[in-house]
Amino acid sequence: MSAAAADAHLLGGAKNFRAVKPYKGAFGRCLRENILFRSGELSRLSEEDLSILRSLEIQLVCDMRSQNEQAEYVSRWPDGSTHRHLDLAGRDNANASPEKLFKIIASEPDETGALKAMDFLYRRKPHAHAGNLRQVFDAILAGNSLPLLVHCHAGKDRTGFMVAMLLAAAGVSRIDIIDDYETTARFFPVEAETLQMVDWARRSYGQDITPMAARPMVEARRLYIEAAFGEIDSHFGGVDGYLSEALGLNATDLARYQGLVLE
Repeated sequence: MSAAAADAHLLGGAKNFRAVKPYKGAFGRCLRENILFRSGELSRLSEEDLSILRSLEIQLVCDMRSQNEQAEYVSRWPDGSTHRHLDLAGRDNANASPEKLFKIIASEPDETGALKAMDFLYRRKPHAHAGNLRQVFDAILAGNSLPLLVHCHAGKDRTGFMVAMLLAAAGVSRIDIIDDYETTARFFPVEAETLQMVDWARRSYGQDITPMAARPMVEARRLYIEAAFGEIDSHFGGVDGYLSEALGLNATDLARYQGLVLE
């Protein structure tokens, strides 16, 4: 697949499946093409989709969905694949659960409440997913884990933060990381997802939220990922401090990682 095709939506049966573009990273080197993929859930893949997946030769699948999500939406994958599945279902349920977000929205049941909930969610992510990130870096550094795919249910929030940190560790600029995050909006059916969010809130959590409040929750606004970076900057002095203090990665680890993902 060419660099131009790296921005394409590759699978018809998966929301927001795409290769991360070959952004410039540390020392002027670029991310290797087809080394990092991101997606939503994979339960609806067609035979054509499976054929495409087989050709990508993905070695590691980092699944950030909850156990309930994995059970309800069982992933499809090409027969005979030797990829490894890294289960990253753990999340900070006490502080970043859907119930907590809906409670924030209930206090202001419109876009204002939804934006406060999303800001809260993204500021929790550096803390909630530090352990998951360390597992992914350990797998990459151990070898035989590239190309890799990161996915959650929608491929936007959990996946968006994970991919942002993988790019940041490769030395990709914050501007380009935000570009990758915002690219989700091009491949995400916001109107349909808004209605699904309203239904999910009512069906799974007994919460009645309006489409006006649901829409910001399914959008990929740059201010969301900027909130996560803001938390990292204020608590760790920047990405380098976060990778060192929260994840325990040293200079040797980062140099090896960059050598694997950059060319």
